[in-house]
Amino acid sequence: MCGIVGILSSDQINQQIYDSLLLLQHRGQDSTGIATMDGSVFHMHKAKGQVR
Repeated sequence: MCGIVGILSSDQINQQIYDSLLLLQHRGQDSTGIATMDGSVFHMHKAKGQVR
């Protein structure tokens, strides 16, 4: 199982995405990841286990 959250905003949304991942982690605790875009640059982090 997986869960996906998407937020489009011109404001900083890192805390909103992090909170969403915490709420979704019960759907599967094998791995998690987060990706954000700043202009034309993607920032991505993924790892095994729960959101820290």
